[in-house]
Amino acid sequence: MHNDDALWAYMIRCSEEFRCQDWTEIRDPVYRRLMMMGIFDWDKDVDKQLNHTKPVMRYLAALGSRLMARILEGEEQVRVSHLVTLRQD
Repeated sequence: MHNDDALWAYMIRCSEEFRCQDWTEIRDPVYRRLMMMGIFDWDKDVDKQLNHTKPVMRYLAALGSRLMARILEGEEQVRVSHLVTLRQD
């Protein structure tokens, strides 16, 4: 698969994850806005002024989405291990 095709597929996945995200876990409005810019806003460029930045925006949005998923997963693991430790005490 060509890189542009892969990025397009990742954006489809990111947009679905973004729509289904439980935003009570992520209270950072800057992160949310940056993800919206990377996933959706580049699509509204009718003058084609952002053509050279679209791959970068897509790449960073996909990377940010994957990193946030890993961060939330790690936070959940820490939370669970902390609860287990508290119960043992």
